[in-house]
Amino acid sequence: MTTETEYKIREAPTCPHCKAVMEKLDARHLDWGTTFLWVCFNNDCGFFKKGWDHMMKTVGQLVSYRFMITPDNGSQGVIPAFSSEYLIKEGKPTNPYVDPDAVDKYYEVPDDEE
Repeated sequence: MTTETEYKIREAPTCPHCKAVMEKLDARHLDWGTTFLWVCFNNDCGFFKKGWDHMMKTVGQLVSYRFMITPDNGSQGVIPAFSSEYLIKEGKPTNPYVDPDAVDKYYEVPDDEE
């Protein structure tokens, strides 16, 4: 894996679809081969908004996608997005490996029975 100092895209880029400044998404426990991804988290981004209809029409799923850039080589692509209801209620997802409380927040953990 390339170290962050060797990454091609080190400064936050802007999304080509909406011009919003992209944010880092922790990718250490994902299978992208990089420590983070640059992701457009703008809920008003046309690319994200059009993705809902496109995914329902093409694969019958109520999901969308967000524009992303891998910082190590600058390749562009998409990353799956959660439902709009989830985004309104929870905001952008956190990484349970970084935020230990996130596991309890997103998954109902049953109380131990006595």
